[in-house]
Formats: sequence, structure tokens, C-alpha cells
Amino acid sequence: MAVRGFFYNATDLNDKEHMYNGQDMNEDKAPFYKEGVAYGHLQVTAPGGTMEVTVDGGTRTGYAYINLHTIHNTAPLTLTLSQASGTLPRIDRIVLRNDETERKPSIYVLEGAFSSNPQAPELVNNDVIQEKSLARVYVAAGAVEITQADITDERPDKTVCGFIGSQFEELDFSQWSAQFNKWFSSEKKAVEKDHAAFIKEYTAMVQQFQTERTAQWDEWFAAKQEQLAGDVAGKLQLQIDGLRTKVHNMAHKVNVDYLLETIQAAVTVTLTNITTGTAQTAAITESGIGFYITEAGDYTLETNMESVMVTPKRLSIDYMDLMHTTTVSLREGTNMAYIGNYMGTYLLKESEV
Repeated sequence: MAVRGFFYNATDLNDKEHMYNGQDMNEDKAPFYKEGVAYGHLQVTAPGGTMEVTVDGGTRTGYAYINLHTIHNTAPLTLTLSQASGTLPRIDRIVLRNDETERKPSIYVLEGAFSSNPQAPELVNNDVIQEKSLARVYVAAGAVEITQADITDERPDKTVCGFIGSQFEELDFSQWSAQFNKWFSSEKKAVEKDHAAFIKEYTAMVQQFQTERTAQWDEWFAAKQEQLAGDVAGKLQLQIDGLRTKVHNMAHKVNVDYLLETIQAAVTVTLTNITTGTAQTAAITESGIGFYITEAGDYTLETNMESVMVTPKRLSIDYMDLMHTTTVSLREGTNMAYIGNYMGTYLLKESEV
């Protein structure tokens, strides 16, 4: 029968299909477990003082799984190592053995050879006999006892023993990988085809964009060349003057009344934005617009002559004041002084004249 199942009840003693033997019972565990000793079981220890070692065992310990067989050391087992050489050391092994011919397991001392460079003896593993090394024991020359320091635990070493583990510890994804790779290859071809079409369309779009922008640039540059042809400096100056006129039309204008009587020279007036620190100067010889203010802030006005005063001396301009006009006056300041933002004069009593 090609497909078998474990385990079904037999209908009667003649139901051969549903009769099972020990091999069937063992194979039932094969897909799920890796052979070895149970974790923490069958530890080899040395009580000291003798050539004896003890292998762990008990009701809930001492388990192993070898060649589909569950093995149980039901009680601690004492083993005696043979006498040491007086001159050369050796290495013995404490071995868990399964014998299919004898149909039983055993634990015994596998003795090594005396040597100046001793090696652990080889284990037997074939279809009939399977051996797991629980520990190596170093027997020093002239030794009369085995101590724990002489014992090397080999249970974790998968090459000679190992612990019982799940067969699913390392999953084989080759079947899924093959299916995925086939799907991915198909999708890759489709994506590459779409990508090639996209690159072609994108390249055409970029070329069209470059052509259109080049034409626009050439048109703009030709217009500028025409504008700058001939008297370049003159045309640029006209454009600058036009921009200056627009700025002046938008700016806050400071009109200066030239009210000087005895002084006929030009008066230099400095307008300072104390908020930003920027300053403008103008030489005033007659009444008219002296300054254009394009930024908000608090301003002060000063002259270069002690005898000439500006009133008001301080201005406060915000952006709502742009395109407006403020008038200040230049006056001769003999016997006069600032009182706040304005001017005042000194008057002498008649008795002091």
C-alpha cells in the first residue's frame, strides 16, 4: 500500500492492514524529532576519590532518542574506568549505544589508547549499531581517581551526540522558492516591458519640454537683444528711471519747507530710521520733496548746522502711510530749542534787556 496512516483500530484479528509492529511505532515519530539525548539528561559526573563516573538517570530523566528508538536510563548508572598507565595518558568515552541485532541499548566505557598525544576513540555508527558520546574522560598517567575536571561534556556536540530537537528547526523553502521565482520572473518581464514603455514616453515628454522652453528662451532673448540694440546705456537708464519713478510714486514722501531767511547755503539733512539703522541724506536749497521712505519705522531728522533746526524732529511711519506725504520745516534756530518734537524760543524779560 503506497499511502499509510498511523494508527487505526483493527476490526478483528484478521485485519492485517491495521496490525502494527515496533518499527511502525518508531516510524511514527521520525518526521518530528532529531535523534540525540534529551536536554539536561544523561549527564556524566565524577564523585571523586575513585576511578568511577556516574551517568544520570531516573523516572523523569535519562532519556534519549536514537535510530527511532526511545531509550530510558531509569536509574543513575555507575561505571568504573580501567587502571591508568604509569607513564602515558589516555582518553576514554562514556557511550550510549543502540544495537539493532541485540535489540537493546546500553551505556558503557569506550576505552582509548595510551599515548603521549592521546585521542578520543572512534564511535561506531552503521545500520546495526549507533553510538552517541555522552562525555570524554581524560585519564592522566598514574591517575588513581577521576575528578569532574577530567570530564568533557559532549552531549551538546552534534557531530558525536547532540540533543533531541524538532525536525522543523530548519525549514526547507526550496519548493516555495521555486514557485516564487517562477512568479517573480513572469512579473519581472511584465514590469520591464512597462518600464521600457514609460522610459520611451518620458524621454519624448522631456524632449518636447526642452524644445518648447528653448523656443521660449530664444524668443525672450531676441526681444531683449532688440531692446538693448543701439544706445544700450541710454535704454538701461530709461528703464532704471522708470523703476525709480514707480518706487517714488509708492513711497512715503517727506516734503521739506525751506524757511530760512538769513542763511542762503544748502543745508544737509540726515533722515535716520532708528528701527533699522538705515539713513538718507539730502542737500536742501529750496522747498520740495527731500526724501522717499519705503520702509516702516521711527525716524529722526538732523541738520549739519547748529543754527538750523528741523521740525518736527521725529517721524513714525508704518506701511499704511506709504504713498502719503509728511511736511517738515527748516528754521533758523537762534534763541530756539527743541521742546519734545517741536521748537520753542527763549524770551527775555524786559528788565533783562
